[in-house]
Amino acid sequence: MAGAGVVKAEYDSEFQAILDALSKAAMPDLKKIADFAGGELDYISKKAFEKEKDPVTDEAWEPLKHPREDGSTNPILVDGGQLKRSLVWQSFPDGSVIFGSNMVYARIHQLGGAAGRGGKSLIPARPYMGVPQDFDRRILNDPAVLKLLGLGE
Repeated sequence: MAGAGVVKAEYDSEFQAILDALSKAAMPDLKKIADFAGGELDYISKKAFEKEKDPVTDEAWEPLKHPREDGSTNPILVDGGQLKRSLVWQSFPDGSVIFGSNMVYARIHQLGGAAGRGGKSLIPARPYMGVPQDFDRRILNDPAVLKLLGLGE
């Protein structure tokens, strides 16, 4: 294109501040929101261990069938606390979050199923991870998230 060129637009500082605020409001830092959501999932899961209940359905976990060596049956899933401490999340710039545990036995406790040598032991599902129905409202109504979205102070 003959005669095509680049025009540099310069704005006064007040107008530039308005443009910057609009840009921030239109493009929130989704990674920070995802970090917040990951922290909330961690909190929900740790509460599940304390309450010994499914964080989604609020149903109580099945009690232990056999006492531990010391005779105790509570707390459930906290023999040493490794599973609870293993919960981690990773957030991404697109706003997504991966949440879980790297413990080999994490899945069997979450979902239940056959375990042990030859699969002779049946482990009941005791879900400790999950997303409650009100999760999105809890996140989007939090003052810290509203601020990240440019909607709060």
